[in-house]
Amino acid sequence: MQQLEIQFFYPLTDQKTLDLDFSPSEQWIAEWRKIQWQPINVMSPLLIGSGGTGLTISSSSPTASSFVIRPPSVKNVGKWEITDSMFVYRPTKPNAVVRFFAKLLLGFKWHDEI
Repeated sequence: MQQLEIQFFYPLTDQKTLDLDFSPSEQWIAEWRKIQWQPINVMSPLLIGSGGTGLTISSSSPTASSFVIRPPSVKNVGKWEITDSMFVYRPTKPNAVVRFFAKLLLGFKWHDEI
């Protein structure tokens, strides 16, 4: 048995260094990481809308940090209290079975609008 030597084409045997400069992209990545991990100010007002076709998420009170989801241009009959500072408004009232199990299993409280 004899081992054969394979003759490779010139570019595979003698590669030149390209001397590329990646410093602008490294600077951009470093700045992006700084921006990505900045803390979010919870006390600022929050308003997210989709042009009146979907849900509007808003927190209009700058002193209380609450998160509210309210359907636009619909009369709401009540709201779910998810936590002390998170509310979801509903245009229809869920029946008693849904309200009971939502409170029992998930801890959601239903509040009727006055």
